[in-house]
Formats: sequence, structure tokens, C-alpha cells
Amino acid sequence: MIANSRSATVVAGLLAALGQLPLADAAQVDGYVFSSDGSAVTSSSGDCVRTTLKDSSEYLEQCGYQRVVEQAAAVASEPTGTDVTVVEAGGVVKGDEVVALTDVSVSKVTINNVEFAFDSAELSPAYKAELDSASEVLKPHRSLLRQGLETLNVVGYTDSRGSEAYNRKLSQRRAQAVADYLVQQDPSRAEFIRVIGRGEADPIASNETEEGRRQNRRVVLEVIPK
Repeated sequence: MIANSRSATVVAGLLAALGQLPLADAAQVDGYVFSSDGSAVTSSSGDCVRTTLKDSSEYLEQCGYQRVVEQAAAVASEPTGTDVTVVEAGGVVKGDEVVALTDVSVSKVTINNVEFAFDSAELSPAYKAELDSASEVLKPHRSLLRQGLETLNVVGYTDSRGSEAYNRKLSQRRAQAVADYLVQQDPSRAEFIRVIGRGEADPIASNETEEGRRQNRRVVLEVIPK
């Protein structure tokens, strides 16, 4: 799933789903009784026989335990870029009960706004490298991210110099340059990418300074969840 929320919210929700229990490495349970052939001894009801004479941190499938993995993704939009966080938690369940967490891992990447030189729609090598790096981090989670994705808007902007009509066309060309590169990385992205040019609208900094105008000449990624 994709949620437009902070990663902490996703982590909390995911751990709640798995019972908010301690890590399995710290969990000790009564040990199993094994037969001479190495299999766990079971009672007439089918439950594994346990012994208090030794401890175990094992969760044997033969004794009804199953290992499950839960995943969640969060996307948070900031004025300067987009934060993508993927959380994966492994757990052990028996019937409807969560008995332990086995591991929790988090992958996070920030996709900065792609900035452009004045009156240019050329994607610089530096930003190509940034997009490559972000794509590599998220590659193992591609299927999860797409499950809840309706559209990825690639939105271009300009500073306030020039006419409104010209700036709208320039912003469209900037967005198209980024979209083309994203599709070049992964052709299947063409199915859900939408290119938008908003001209000089929605500045994130003052157009009265060169630094502000630099920040406003940008392309941002808007994730639209299902």
C-alpha cells in the first residue's frame, strides 16, 4: 500500500498489525521434546510437547507456527522533494495470534526536486545520477509501491521571468524531460506517468532573488494513491 503520511505512522501501524511484540531474538519459550528421528513429539491433540528443562527461540512449522511478512510504504511530499519510506516487518503467527516479530527493516530515499538552468529544459547529469540512485534503492520494492499507485504526476514549474504562455510551455518541456528519463529507466512506468506543466504557479521561494528563482525552476513528483 501507499500512504501519504509520515514514515513513523506507517511503522506504528505495521507493528500494531503484528501485535507490537518484542523481537524474537529476545523471546525465549519452553523447549521442544524431540523423538529419536529428530522430529518434534506431538500430543494426541496435535500440539507439540514442550519441556521447561530447556529454552528455545525456535518456531517450528511442524508445531503450527507460520512466518509472515508485512510491508507498507509511505510517501511524504515536502517543498524541496518527496520522501519515500518502505517498511518491512517479519513475524511469527500461530492461528490468529502473533507470537513474535522476527525483524523490521526500513528503506528510505528522498527524491529531490529536479532543478533547471534559466530558460532550459535539459536534465543535468547530476540530477540523472540522483534519479538513478533513488531508483536503485526502491527497485526491490517496486511491486509494493505500484500496488497502491494510481498516477505519478511529473509536474514542471518555472520562475516568474518571461510570459505566462511561454513559461507554461517551458514547464511542460521540463516535466517531459524528467518523465522521459524515468521511463528510460523503466519502460513500464509509461503506464502511470502523467506530465503536467504549471508554469510560474505555486512558487516555493521568492522570485525576487536568484536563489529563489533557482528553487522555483523545478520538476516535482506527485504520487496519487488509489
